[in-house]
Amino acid sequence: MVLLFPFIDQNALFGFADGFVKERINSLEKDVRHCLNTPYAPFPALLYCFATIDLLGSLYYGDATKKADTTKQSKSYMKDFMNYSDDEVKLLQDIFRHKLVHLAQPKPSIKYDGHIITWEYSHNDTQMHRKRIPSSSPVIPEKFCISIMTFMEEIRDSVVRPGGYLDRLKGDNLLQNKFQTAILQIHNPENI
Repeated sequence: MVLLFPFIDQNALFGFADGFVKERINSLEKDVRHCLNTPYAPFPALLYCFATIDLLGSLYYGDATKKADTTKQSKSYMKDFMNYSDDEVKLLQDIFRHKLVHLAQPKPSIKYDGHIITWEYSHNDTQMHRKRIPSSSPVIPEKFCISIMTFMEEIRDSVVRPGGYLDRLKGDNLLQNKFQTAILQIHNPENI
């Protein structure tokens, strides 16, 4: 694919954005489904989910540089497009994202809001997704649950649903400028 930067007009930008973002989402969906079949690979599925959110956050913020605050950008994307609460974002990032990226596994437990919280994942249990299960005892930690398939579907839907990222991109000049800036940075060999 030949890239023309800056884009000739909004139609060219949106045509590129639509293909670029949907290609990433299709890849995410295919790979997560693959990871959730025998032999199971839940951690790579979660890593790809968080990496995709990082990409979407960089497009949303217009910063795909080496020095970008990906935690902040991802948090904003999750809140603004995935409708996550501050608590949900904090728990997901502290338990799963940070430790998967740096230690190849989620942190066994964290202290949050005066509570010890551990985690549990399911392949596809929508009922338990983003649920914080209180403990019946002060010595037993609370549990925060994630459904990997539901998480992937929320990422996908944040992009393609009415009012989602691509829909907002069509009518928002500032968002279009940020997208173009991030794409230029992503394709700049000096930004490696």
